[in-house]
Amino acid sequence: MKNPHYFKLFLFFAFIAIVGCSKKEDPIGVAVEDLSIVLTSDVGTGELEVVTEGQMVNFTVTGSDEVDYTSTAKLYVNDVEISSASHPFTTTGTFAVKAVLGDITSNILNFEVLSETQRALTIDVNRAFRNQTITFGLLDSNGENSAADATFYVNSAAISGFTFSSASEGSFEVYAKYMVNGEEYTSATKNFSVFIPKKNVVLEDYTGTWCGFCLDAIVAVETVKSLTDHVTVVAIHKESGGVFEPLHFDRIDELQAEFGVPDGFPQTQLDRATNWKKVPSYDYDAVMALAGVETDMSIAINSQITGSNLTVDVKVVYENGSEPGDKLVVYLLENGVIADQVNYFNNVSGHPYQGAGNPIKDFEHNEGLRNTLSDLFGDPIPDTPAYQEFKKSYSFNVPSDYNAANLSLAVMVVKADNAAKNSQHAEIGQSKDYQ
Repeated sequence: MKNPHYFKLFLFFAFIAIVGCSKKEDPIGVAVEDLSIVLTSDVGTGELEVVTEGQMVNFTVTGSDEVDYTSTAKLYVNDVEISSASHPFTTTGTFAVKAVLGDITSNILNFEVLSETQRALTIDVNRAFRNQTITFGLLDSNGENSAADATFYVNSAAISGFTFSSASEGSFEVYAKYMVNGEEYTSATKNFSVFIPKKNVVLEDYTGTWCGFCLDAIVAVETVKSLTDHVTVVAIHKESGGVFEPLHFDRIDELQAEFGVPDGFPQTQLDRATNWKKVPSYDYDAVMALAGVETDMSIAINSQITGSNLTVDVKVVYENGSEPGDKLVVYLLENGVIADQVNYFNNVSGHPYQGAGNPIKDFEHNEGLRNTLSDLFGDPIPDTPAYQEFKKSYSFNVPSDYNAANLSLAVMVVKADNAAKNSQHAEIGQSKDYQ
């Protein structure tokens, strides 16, 4: 006769096996087509629309499912709810309009409301590369541009024409003086900046909670972070010997094969192409020689999470245009994952983790690679001319076992051979401009 307790144990382990297998089948980098909404108006959908004082503007809210949600969405002007989808702009000024449907927020439309004698100053690039031509405009309430007839002042100095460039980075102010019916007027003052992009080196740490020597690499990574902000860290965890690894990345073998990373952890890589290891000590000068140097390409990131839906917008701009084979890599990381860490330095005199225990209980693991929103080795960047933005958006359904509050992004532009050209990092919900 079979032992009934044995049968119960069999069912229990069978259940665990099923759950474990299901867990492994979580998709990596699969986009989700959750509902999004787009706000439009009958006067245009540009970055800035100019209207006359008292003009009525009609708004429409359309879902990605092509359903008209205008009657059910809420509309906000400068974050104040309005009662109708038709809105009269009765006062002059600048106004931002958005729509909200449940927990879904639309794009933002910007309006400048002008009186008869007012003009709207426009800047085609608010954050420009060194030597990039910036063009100013001066629009009346009919949208007509009178820049050619105005005088523009940058940092209070008159310039010739209505374009400007600078070889030096810095912050600038611009305003215009113009004539209406024989009388001189001055526009509002607006700000713009010029930047020289700096390189953020990619530092990848191949590691595991079971790896007692990996604490040396963790110390080295933290040292680099204390020396420079121009570093994007990615910790890539691998399970070993059947021991549970909370941050195990299912496709780590593909990364190791592509970049020639052996299993003898820790292994650290600079810019995906150069092995950086303790021989006999970590060479911090090798990292600092790359971090923060002037370069010719920059990355901007904007992201938000609504419920479990994460949306990420990435922009890339080149000073000299893209190169054939360039790719965009977007990784999702998680900080603050608590798990015991094996420590082979517990009895090593002078080591930062001497006496911390073996294992170190409740060790905090950061920058762990959770998922890839792009292809693992990057999505192709089409031919992109100098100063023209390349934009790409991603949408991802965050699994319930991720801590959404601790998620961040590591974004790289890599060459055809997968070596990193530049990178950027940001927390979810943080907007990172070109830098």
